[in-house]
Amino acid sequence: MSHLPVDHPLRGLYRGLTIVTGAASIAYGAIALIQTSGGSFTDNEGEKVWGMVANPAAGVFWIVVGGIALLAALAGRNIDAKVNSVLGPVLWVVGTIGLIFIRNGDNFLAFTVTSVCVMYLLGTLWFTAALYSGVSGSATVRRPSHAASSEKEPVGAAH
Repeated sequence: MSHLPVDHPLRGLYRGLTIVTGAASIAYGAIALIQTSGGSFTDNEGEKVWGMVANPAAGVFWIVVGGIALLAALAGRNIDAKVNSVLGPVLWVVGTIGLIFIRNGDNFLAFTVTSVCVMYLLGTLWFTAALYSGVSGSATVRRPSHAASSEKEPVGAAH
């Protein structure tokens, strides 16, 4: 992936957005897990949490996904870029599967159109963060010393 930008001026913003959305995903998952703890783990109906329908399985899903994103963003050092480049498409795929199961008895994460839209949004944000949060391999720029550059090159030498 050498064509992706490194040391982008907005990489701090993308990393910060990943941290905030990862923490929000963990908070949503924890609240969903607490509020829906009395029901079936994969209940099709679920309960409303932050405007989205959730069941305990959805709570665990958001805790795990948010935790992975948050830990990767806190680690930095291109780990966040690699993890987000996987998490984004995973959320797209899970959201698409959710669209298939919305009106089906197999709606194991209590999907609604709202929760699918949130998955698509977070997937897009995290994938965009993956594209622009990469950093170069070294912190310092190495320059040739003056001794090496003082050697005279013959005139007409091929470069």
